Amino acid sequence: MGALSSSLNQDLSQNDLLLKFVGKDHIPLQDAFWNDLLSFPYKPLTVEDDKKLFEKNKFLFNHLAINNLKTGNFGTLLRIFLKKSSYLLQSSNNAVTKYSLQTYNALLVTRYYLQHLVHKFPECEVIKHIENRGSMSRDAFKAESLVVQLINGLMNILIALPIFHDTNPVRRESINALLVLLSIELFTTESITELKLYNIIFGSSKSRDLGLALITTFSNQGKDLSAQGSSFFGLGDIVGLLLPATENEVPSLSRSAALLLIVLVNQYIASANPYRNVLSSISDFSKLYHNICIALEYEETTLLLYHLLHRNEQFKTFVLSQSDIDILVVPMLRAIYHANDSSCHHMYMSLIILLILTEDVEFNKKVHEIVLKSVSWYVDRQLSEITLGGLIILVTTRTIQYNLLKMRDEYLHTNCLAALANMSSQFSNLNSYVCQRLVGLFEVLAKTYNRAKQELVAIEKALRIILEVLNSCLSNQLISNTNLIYTMLYNKHIFDTFRNNPAFQDIISNITQVLEYFISKLETEKDVCTDVDTVLKVIVDSSPKWPSHRLQKFPELKFKYVEEEKPEEFFIPYVWSLVSDYSSVYLQSSSFKKC
Repeated sequence: MGALSSSLNQDLSQNDLLLKFVGKDHIPLQDAFWNDLLSFPYKPLTVEDDKKLFEKNKFLFNHLAINNLKTGNFGTLLRIFLKKSSYLLQSSNNAVTKYSLQTYNALLVTRYYLQHLVHKFPECEVIKHIENRGSMSRDAFKAESLVVQLINGLMNILIALPIFHDTNPVRRESINALLVLLSIELFTTESITELKLYNIIFGSSKSRDLGLALITTFSNQGKDLSAQGSSFFGLGDIVGLLLPATENEVPSLSRSAALLLIVLVNQYIASANPYRNVLSSISDFSKLYHNICIALEYEETTLLLYHLLHRNEQFKTFVLSQSDIDILVVPMLRAIYHANDSSCHHMYMSLIILLILTEDVEFNKKVHEIVLKSVSWYVDRQLSEITLGGLIILVTTRTIQYNLLKMRDEYLHTNCLAALANMSSQFSNLNSYVCQRLVGLFEVLAKTYNRAKQELVAIEKALRIILEVLNSCLSNQLISNTNLIYTMLYNKHIFDTFRNNPAFQDIISNITQVLEYFISKLETEKDVCTDVDTVLKVIVDSSPKWPSHRLQKFPELKFKYVEEEKPEEFFIPYVWSLVSDYSSVYLQSSSFKKC
């Protein structure tokens, strides 16, 4: 294991093997040097490790950038990687460890130099460094472009290499290398349609197989054995490739696969995106659905779910048919509830998915039939038992109130209100706390509206939709919402202030008729109705007799999600910010989408 195994704090600038690699002399393909360079223990890398490694290796890779166009040593390393990976793909289980170690180490050094090139040079120079063969004649290598061979080699590993302990580091590092090549879009003003690397990756005959392989890798989280369980350790441990241990998490293989997949899927190219087509056409959903549900704390999983629901009608139908849909919805509600400035995009995507789900009437019925026994993360009030539908109302009304009064992001509260509107005709058996929060939202916004001098249009729109939500519920589910009627009666004065406002007069007329009907029933009781139980009994007894024909008919509340024009302006910076935050690839860029 030789020259590099002495210390994690070793000075890389004095390492003989690395200095020879980046030096002025060509190293032949058959030289024993390559075996020495690539035979070191492996340690999984976190993003902090990767950043430190990148910085530590700048000195070495600056030298390689100067000398490589003469020596072609990087091209030779690529040939060795392709040779080792070919052996690995053909090897028996007994030989996997040997070939995995050297394949991984060759790929790690390759990826770091590519990272250096992508950060520093335009694409034409990056390709020149890959293709350069130094003093070797072109006949010594295959005539095919080394860039094409490299990308195909990375794809082959992800498509054909089995998932188990000793292959996972190689698979993860192949993902990292593809992410580095794709990251060139962050460091250029050229359109991706003009980038050769993108044309190869998106024009490859292997693109569909790669997309399917990434989905399979994500779906096999149960087999996602960590690199710490691997029986070999490699160059990443020694060359700083020699670093002290950090507490940062090493991303799982399934998470790395999801990150690469969302980068590929979110690219907007002139021709059809083959990776997006894979998401649109897959039809085996059971394992995929299960693994999405257990990984929704990760933003890339939520983004993957969005694309599947938005682009694959069969998947959407499958999801909506699930009896345990709470295992999908509750994690998203939690993300919305706990959203802060660092995760606002996670909240946006979760709300969009919720809006897409509420477009379905059966979903809106089902959520009021699913009872949750405990929701520990909801800390505004202890919820010992609540329906899923009630929880959706609590989280969305809370988000609307916070947004309108503090963040003032129209896109955010519009999606929340749209989801509530879609659900409103199926509201059923809302508990008293949910009703208080729903009516309370109207009260808070009403007070703000009455004293506001700015933002009147946004608040007026929100008030109008909330009134339409209440009207829709009373028009379609009056008998099933005793607690809502009680809460509205108790707060009747709030609605009375809008009776003469032209912006709300028509919808308020319906609500007023309903409330006055129940007031008249309460007044006809022999005993004055003062206690809650008595009032609720009158409401229950009187509800079936309500003459619903009195109400003015309004169009059914139906909102449908439509993707914004030029969605890449949102998605591209966002997905790269996720790669920067959660992969083990360090990227120097200020182009990421931050809240």
